[in-house]
Amino acid sequence: MEDTDYLAALRDALDGGRLRAELDYGKLDHVDSPLLVEAEKTWWIYGGLFGAIALGLLTDWRYGAGFAAVVVLLYVCVGRRIINRRMRERFRAQAMEDVVVWRKLWRLKGVTLVLGDARCQSPGDSWVRFAMAHFPSGAPAEAPAPKA
Repeated sequence: MEDTDYLAALRDALDGGRLRAELDYGKLDHVDSPLLVEAEKTWWIYGGLFGAIALGLLTDWRYGAGFAAVVVLLYVCVGRRIINRRMRERFRAQAMEDVVVWRKLWRLKGVTLVLGDARCQSPGDSWVRFAMAHFPSGAPAEAPAPKA
């Protein structure tokens, strides 16, 4: 079996709810991360900066400073959640579908696979060995039926 088969097994287990992927967004907020799109962060910075300067020049500097403070607050309260959600979506849509993207992501810190009590953390642990141990045939086993 190849690592593409094991990635497919992890993806199927993730889709089936047996496997959980914990993402540390602070560690994945890295220029080499395939999940990060820098433009998602920089438009907050440029929008806030240009808005604050424009408002400060057109009215009073205090309004510009207040606008900048509001943008920072919005970024902290809303913007980071939006960026993290998009990173999570890219994790599922790109990293779990393409083994090249997955390998690049696994070289960074911030991804943990959890299956029951078993944990596999990037980059120190081997995700292939983890998949081999839990999905030896390459396909996730059916979840046990609930006891009556």
